[in-house]
Amino acid sequence: MKAMIPFMKLAPKVCSSIISNRKNLIKPLVDLYMAKEYKKIVIVASGSSSNIANSVKYFIQNTLNTEVKIIWPMTYIKFDYKFNEDAFIICMSQSGKSTNTIQAVKKANKMGQDVAVLTTNANSPIKQYTNNVFEYGSGSDDYYVAKGYPASCTFLMLFALETALAKNIIKKEEFELKLKELETAISLMKTSFEVSEQFYANNKEEFKAMRRVMVVGCGPSYGTALEGALKINETFGIPTNAYEMEEFVHGPSYEIFKDHAVFFIDNGDDAHERIMQLYSALHLLTDKVFLISNNGNVADKRIWKLDYEISNEFSILFNIIPFQIISDSICSDLDLLSYNVRNYEFEKIIKTKA
Repeated sequence: MKAMIPFMKLAPKVCSSIISNRKNLIKPLVDLYMAKEYKKIVIVASGSSSNIANSVKYFIQNTLNTEVKIIWPMTYIKFDYKFNEDAFIICMSQSGKSTNTIQAVKKANKMGQDVAVLTTNANSPIKQYTNNVFEYGSGSDDYYVAKGYPASCTFLMLFALETALAKNIIKKEEFELKLKELETAISLMKTSFEVSEQFYANNKEEFKAMRRVMVVGCGPSYGTALEGALKINETFGIPTNAYEMEEFVHGPSYEIFKDHAVFFIDNGDDAHERIMQLYSALHLLTDKVFLISNNGNVADKRIWKLDYEISNEFSILFNIIPFQIISDSICSDLDLLSYNVRNYEFEKIIKTKA
């Protein structure tokens, strides 16, 4: 398939470009947000855009000291549009063509709520419904959002940092430190790519044999888990779900069989101890337990690890890469093109019988 890897290789350069051009790309959004005193930020998004929002939610909250709420477009349109009078509404659509997100913008307009749109294409149809359209700077040719995920996360984290600096929530010294850490995280994406390729090579037979996958995270890593599960699901075509770590043990863990694969994401943050406890215990149910970790003291072929000396909140930029590599490489090795894996057996029979 190799549909994601070319875009993954471009991602670090794109993210660095967003930082370099942040005054042009992000300042207009900061100015719009600064025009009023908002009590919360509501992000309306689905698919990868929703996963991106979940990945940066806590960074934005902690940086701006402002509540961030994430709502799916149809839920916002039909049910959850009230009590947002003092909210800054951000509607996200990678393509700018998503009909549900367009309807959400129209709903926000009808409710008299202030709305901004984030997209990869400012000239897309969504621009007909608001003047406040902002481009991420990642381009619109990225079908699986392989560079769009880190680029959008970079954009939103920069929005939080630039706004916090403008509102005097953080000092210039802290801003510069966080910016440096963000740049370091971007530089680690190349290393993550290399580690992920080796991780796939070490486990590729098990990965290709997967028929049920669960991805477990907490806090920022839950957003990564959502996007990682989506990538496997929409490329390899097998049942794949993401779970918050405690929700995982309230039902989903009971369905696990020996041939099920489970990925745990450990950022080394406040969820570390519990994630590691779950990771260790799950070996009683299946041998296919994988760990995405920053703990250099653990070693196993089923453990992907990357040592770094930056705040764990930035790990979302490179922790997604193993899932992108796994998804793309499985399809490439099996000569699949986003087909359900059940079709692979069918196609194999047809090809060998012809």
